[in-house]
Amino acid sequence: METFLKRLELQGFKSFANKTTFNFPEKITGIVGPNGSGKSNIVDALRWVLGERAAKSLRGDSLENLIFAGTPKKPSSSFARVSLIFSNDAKIFELDASEVSIERKVDRSGVSQFYLNGGEIKLKDLLFMLARAKLGARGLTIIGQGQSDLFVKSNSKERRLMIEENLGLKEYRLKKDEAEKHLESSRINGEKVLAMIEELEPHVKFLKKQKNRWSKKAEIELELTENENKLFGIELKKINAELAKKTEPIEKLKAEKINLENQIKNFESNIVSQKEEAEDSNHLFKIRRGLEGLLVQKNRIEKEIVRLETKIEIQGNKSQAIPGLEEIRNDISQIYEEIKNILSRNDFTELEQKLKIWLKKLEKALGKNEPIIQDISPSLTPLERELASLSEEIKKLKNEESELIEKQQKHNQEFRLQVGKIESAKNELRVVENKLQTIKFETEKCELKIADLERAWLSAGREKNDLIKLAKIDQAFIEPDLGSLDKKIMRLRSEIAAIGEIDTEALKESEEAEKRYELLQKEYGDLQTATENLKKLIRELSERIDREFRSSFKKINDAFDKYFGLMFGGGKAKLRIVEAEPTFDGENPTDNDLPLTDSEEKPETIAGVEIEINIPRKKN
Repeated sequence: METFLKRLELQGFKSFANKTTFNFPEKITGIVGPNGSGKSNIVDALRWVLGERAAKSLRGDSLENLIFAGTPKKPSSSFARVSLIFSNDAKIFELDASEVSIERKVDRSGVSQFYLNGGEIKLKDLLFMLARAKLGARGLTIIGQGQSDLFVKSNSKERRLMIEENLGLKEYRLKKDEAEKHLESSRINGEKVLAMIEELEPHVKFLKKQKNRWSKKAEIELELTENENKLFGIELKKINAELAKKTEPIEKLKAEKINLENQIKNFESNIVSQKEEAEDSNHLFKIRRGLEGLLVQKNRIEKEIVRLETKIEIQGNKSQAIPGLEEIRNDISQIYEEIKNILSRNDFTELEQKLKIWLKKLEKALGKNEPIIQDISPSLTPLERELASLSEEIKKLKNEESELIEKQQKHNQEFRLQVGKIESAKNELRVVENKLQTIKFETEKCELKIADLERAWLSAGREKNDLIKLAKIDQAFIEPDLGSLDKKIMRLRSEIAAIGEIDTEALKESEEAEKRYELLQKEYGDLQTATENLKKLIRELSERIDREFRSSFKKINDAFDKYFGLMFGGGKAKLRIVEAEPTFDGENPTDNDLPLTDSEEKPETIAGVEIEINIPRKKN
């Protein structure tokens, strides 16, 4: 099987400046060597890494003795480090690892640290783990040079503790010691707390009396608040009910108002705009002005034609060869119609043929031998054409005039109809607006009542938000006599005034004092409970240590007697349990102790172990 202790590593510890590793392939019982070889430093390293804190046990006076101090050829180290590596195949350490590394490191600033498998660990936790593995820095685990008679030279209590350590009872002893420290701490804290309770109690009683007086005021204030809530709640409920009745049809009326306003807009949009009407009037005015001008022209042309016809008639009377006026008129009318037809067809070839025919007719009408007729007839034909054109244009304008007049008549009729609808809708709108105005007035009256109620609420020292919340509550009060309720409120206010103002600072002090008093009582109770639990734990640990120690003591005694006889060729030897006086465990720490030194172990009465021997041929 692999050895339990596998190797030891040192670096910067005492005389080991460089990293040095000691491998232990086989089990060992001791380290030998000449003086000055460093064997004692190896033992010191083992003690130190296993938690030794007393400088005396490490053969040093200060921290500087642990860290390599340097030589003329080699500088000093800045830290000291020692590691122990164990095989954990047998699960001696309660860790889920096949190998366990315990390391301790200290630097020149005084910081000392322990590591378990690379992770930092507290010394207290490490000592418990080592105790379970029956390892320690003292006792018989490590026997230094000149300490082979350690067991004999030790006092009875130290012998007892050495045996307990080898029996694996040190774990329970450490727990018992820690519990006793906690017990002492609990006792001291309990005394302090009890003293504070006794000091605080009279002040708390005085403040309670004051608080009771103020509590009475608080009760009256609560009753006053409830009655004020009831009174204001009833008033508020009445006003809100009235307001609800006033405002109930308002949404319907608003919708009706919007509907009427939309109707008026629609009616107004149906009316022909003033701009369009003005344009039609301007157009009609222009047509009439145009007709007037055309009629003047027509009248002038007709007069000119009459004048020409008269001349022609006069000439016709002079010469019978000249055609009559009626014939000429027929020819002109025929020419006029033919010109219109030809122009509408844009047939200029036919126009040329017709011109030849018209020329012959005109020669006939004018007469070849009559220069007068030849002079007048050409002037008459254009006039007649112009007259026909004017007549046609006048007819067209008159038709357009008639259409515009008819359109204006329809427009005026539609305008009057739309105006009537608008006036009717406006009348309905005025009725609706009057109703809305009346509701608004009534609503404002209710709002003024609510404002008066709010002022009264605030004058009573209440918050506005509370009244708003009260308004949101579905009040279900049975309406009382409001007069008697008001009188009750006045009475309660008088009682509060008689009590006077509450000293809030004193009230706060009272509450804080009571809380502190209760907290101290609870803390004292917790300390008492913790004390009882610690006493119980200490009794259980003491009984277990004593029970297991005594169960193994007889076997140890028998073996001791046996080996004593073998060593001295007879005789008797036995170990005897004796009650010892209170002593300190181990050396008394001094000012030269290394860092992390805890206070001295507290004195206690422990049953020690004395040795009685009877050497052959010697007195006891």
